[in-house]
Amino acid sequence: MKKYLVAAAAVFCVPGAAFAQDFDGPRAEARIGWETPTVSEDGDVFKIESDVSYGGEVGFDLAVGKKVVVGPYATYEFSNVGICDGTDCLKEDGNLGVGGRLGIALGKKALIYGKLGYAKIRFTATTGTVTGSESDSGVQGALGLNLNFGKHAYGLLEVNYADYGKFEGINLQRRHVAAGIGLRL
Repeated sequence: MKKYLVAAAAVFCVPGAAFAQDFDGPRAEARIGWETPTVSEDGDVFKIESDVSYGGEVGFDLAVGKKVVVGPYATYEFSNVGICDGTDCLKEDGNLGVGGRLGIALGKKALIYGKLGYAKIRFTATTGTVTGSESDSGVQGALGLNLNFGKHAYGLLEVNYADYGKFEGINLQRRHVAAGIGLRL
């Protein structure tokens, strides 16, 4: 009977192997998303516009336990968000994000993660023939899921929120949902 208990314990310990190693190392991904920059004042929230964003992210994940990975990331996403009223136009040029990521492996195929970092957004305004650009920075956070397709390829789904504080005296935020594909080296 003792032999069976030892064999069962050994079998049940193997699945507890280092799943985090399946998500370890440098990574690069292409992303496409849907974003809505908003402004708020006195409790009222107004959408600037909603449209497609596209870009990429690079990062490095380091296994720090059987199921945990941590590491830095840097992302840049171009934006199609823009709104015009006659000859007056406001367009978002893009969003830069850098920070840290913490993930928990849910097995060899899935990783759920959270990100926290710095974000910088840039807008260009045009009125008639006069054009000007301005950027603002703040904090961003994200929750996401990576699904491994094989040893090196993965897909992702992510929701992201950034708060840039006051921009020209009005509170500015960015809400964003993204999907992508990536390679882990």
